[in-house]
Amino acid sequence: MCRMLSYLGAPLVVEELLYQPDNSFIKQTYHPKYMHHLLNLAGFGLIAWDNNSINMELPHIYKTINLPFYDDNLWNIANKINPFCFLAHIRGVSYSENQVVSAQNVHPFMFRGTGVALAHNGALIEFEKMKFDLLEFITPPFQEYIHGTTDSEWIYAVFISQLKMLNPQEKYETNNIMQAILNTFKILQRVRHKHNISTASPVNLFITNGEFIAATRFVFDFGWQPFDAAPSTHFAYHSLWYTYGESYGYYDKQYQMKPEGAKKSIIIASEPLTADTTTWIEVPEYTMLVARRENDEIEITSQDIIL
Repeated sequence: MCRMLSYLGAPLVVEELLYQPDNSFIKQTYHPKYMHHLLNLAGFGLIAWDNNSINMELPHIYKTINLPFYDDNLWNIANKINPFCFLAHIRGVSYSENQVVSAQNVHPFMFRGTGVALAHNGALIEFEKMKFDLLEFITPPFQEYIHGTTDSEWIYAVFISQLKMLNPQEKYETNNIMQAILNTFKILQRVRHKHNISTASPVNLFITNGEFIAATRFVFDFGWQPFDAAPSTHFAYHSLWYTYGESYGYYDKQYQMKPEGAKKSIIIASEPLTADTTTWIEVPEYTMLVARRENDEIEITSQDIIL
């Protein structure tokens, strides 16, 4: 299981989410509370939008295959940038000599000129059978940008193609985003059926462009697995949680969302950042969320994923 963390709201020093909470994002790489049998040692990626940076419409992007808890460069960056929106991903892979650990496979993915980033937690089982059939649904310019070996980058290419077809002007309304996600899932389902693939495959997606965050908790063919299959993380739902409030910080001797006040900030993550989960909400299975700022408050839209 990969780990994912996203934030949208009042500008916040990234270090307060990556390092400070008792179940901080970095701590989850070596001592996770959920699916703790799988460590995340295949790379770290961060994309962040900061009003104080030059060309603020272009995000900060940092990717490395180094272990994040030994990465001094990451710690320095996390203590310097103060974004209003960011998405972080820690990549986890199975312990196999066939796995490719490279910078090209580190999430989040954002093709040049798109302005939209995606990270993925899960796996499309038997993806090698599927991928070339997906080319039909990826616009030619985006086909050329696929450089890695992950199913996640292909999912991103399909999604961004569907999103651009719905609205090429980059004014992404909530219904456009949700429809592009549904179209992407329908395409993946269609190609899976073409190849008679019915093994459970989780697809938790995090998508953002600095103005919104979309997240899904979804599994294709939940419960189906080969009779002789070895136990796998990917046969189960991957976790997804969120918390929202006026601001995130150190309140009442712990890190949490400030409970009172307007709803101005939201965190969506693969697992809570604190041992105390009373201020966190677990996202139900087969659900997508879209959070965006409207009139300085966070508006959250939730929808069932029905294909």
